[in-house]
Amino acid sequence: MTIKKKLRKEILDLMRNQQKSQKENYDFNLRKQLFDHDKYKNAKSVAIVMSMDHEVDTLPIIEKLLQDNKKVYVPTTNYSTKIMKFQQLTDLESIALDEKGIKYIDKQTEISDDIDLIIVPGVVFSEDGYRIGYGGGYYDKYLSEYKGSTLSLVYPFQIKSFDTEEHDVPVEEIILPNVIYGEE
Repeated sequence: MTIKKKLRKEILDLMRNQQKSQKENYDFNLRKQLFDHDKYKNAKSVAIVMSMDHEVDTLPIIEKLLQDNKKVYVPTTNYSTKIMKFQQLTDLESIALDEKGIKYIDKQTEISDDIDLIIVPGVVFSEDGYRIGYGGGYYDKYLSEYKGSTLSLVYPFQIKSFDTEEHDVPVEEIILPNVIYGEE
């Protein structure tokens, strides 16, 4: 098993097994920091994942994005071509689960690359913004062409040191509960 695979497994176990109250506190703090952040305030369009239970809860973030009249985009993935695009989420009623248990939009809406801010998910992060995701390489491929702003909402135990590879693309900024690494 490679170092990245070991780290991914170790951190996913920690994410899945953290105390509910700790997770809720972290999620609340991360949301507050995001909503106060200039990158959020200045963005007219934001891409974000629809989270799984062990990840930072993005539903309240998505609700606020919609309430703030920002365009919300979520990943839509073609697993056979290994291509991820961002599809506009216009309401919370059009969400379904795909064959891998990942939430997606089950109606036709706009696909766009005109996104001001991507809130990039991941499993393991280095202090300088590199990340280990779930292993598909979808975000690294997308981010290698993307010119807008990026940030990630990260639990403190997700920060680890690891060797990066040539194709890895770092996020500009990592927000941790009560701590921010990266540029302001």
